Amino acid sequence: MRVSVRVAAKSLLLLLLPPALPACGAASSPYVTIVGVLKPGSTLAVQLESGTFNAYQPVAGQHRDLFTISATALPKMTPPPAPQLHPAPLGLVVRTKGTLSSLLVRVPDRVDLVVESARGDVNVTDITGNVRAVARRGNVDIKVPGYAQAAVGSGNLSVMMGATSWPGTLAFSTRHGDVELWIVARAAFDVHLHTDSGTLFTDFGLRGVSNGASETIDGSVNGGSSQRIDVEVASGSIRLLRLQPQP
Repeated sequence: MRVSVRVAAKSLLLLLLPPALPACGAASSPYVTIVGVLKPGSTLAVQLESGTFNAYQPVAGQHRDLFTISATALPKMTPPPAPQLHPAPLGLVVRTKGTLSSLLVRVPDRVDLVVESARGDVNVTDITGNVRAVARRGNVDIKVPGYAQAAVGSGNLSVMMGATSWPGTLAFSTRHGDVELWIVARAAFDVHLHTDSGTLFTDFGLRGVSNGASETIDGSVNGGSSQRIDVEVASGSIRLLRLQPQP
């Protein structure tokens, strides 16, 4: 059986799919899956209380304007409430309560993603929209053809982005953890890197200064431009690396 729910958003149609009955011992099966339509130019915002977050493109053969949200519970635990979906002026807001094993989100083409996680790792791979991620406790790993920015409280941050242009300043930070940032080699931008306690490394040919345990690099890459990258770390190292096109 499948139930469709219409909500007050012109571009949104939700399908609530009951989970398939898992085989004995198959603790990794989602307990709820939600499928809906979100048009290009929208924003999908996810607020996660606890659990691993994974975001990908729609699966091969699926309509490119469909999103999928699948929640998996911890083994031998009562599943928390199903994710709640709320239409928003720019798209859709998804909220979870309680502790999940994982939340899988498939993001439609040309839809931006905003993730706020209180506890758990955040992984975003190959979605075609841009990304903003905030994680209080957990590692963040983003690999996208567009651009991204992210802030981490306690955890490591790794971002690989394919964009050569972006609006204004992209900010990256962590209080306790390392930052690794891959930027297309031909991109032109101004950059500020700073760690209160740690080391800096870049293969963009920039030089910095140190003051006790802190290190700072301010400079321009490929002549600079009005766009900027700002990386701030309280305790940890920063690596700004050149992303070369594949032959």
